[in-house]
Amino acid sequence: MAAPRTPSSVKQATRLCELYAELDGQIAGIEADRNGSIAAINARADRALNDLIKQRDAIEQKLAPWWDDAAEDLTQSKRKSIELGGCQIGKREGKESLKVDGKPADIVSQLVKTRWGKNLVRISASLDRRAILKVIGGKRAAELEELGLSREPGVETFFITRIEQEGTQAKVRA
Repeated sequence: MAAPRTPSSVKQATRLCELYAELDGQIAGIEADRNGSIAAINARADRALNDLIKQRDAIEQKLAPWWDDAAEDLTQSKRKSIELGGCQIGKREGKESLKVDGKPADIVSQLVKTRWGKNLVRISASLDRRAILKVIGGKRAAELEELGLSREPGVETFFITRIEQEGTQAKVRA
């Protein structure tokens, strides 16, 4: 399709809007078909995987206690895992995490009071833009402006969206 020209009349703009609505409807239809196909493929894959995943999980549940008994002999207590039957089997240490007994806010307030604890606390502050916009024209306007804060008007942007109603091109051809 050749690039459309800028309309010079309401009639030409109307035709472009009709074409836009028609194209947008076709795009929506193709996207709906794609989403439907993806959903159908996912459902088929889920059905095919369901039994396989159950079987794999059942095997894992049987191997875990066996490994607890056999690991020492199989690894000579030198390793945590081995290769066996096309698999790596063993145990690994989970990632370390911090346990917090008590309220984190209370602990933070205690840490910031100490010289050594200040490096263990992250304190962040940010501008509350919504609150500033509410007061920017008031009695603190000059002070806020001196700090570098001012109201910036929104930018007007063009939009066009397809509507579906009786008599439109999109509704007639659908």
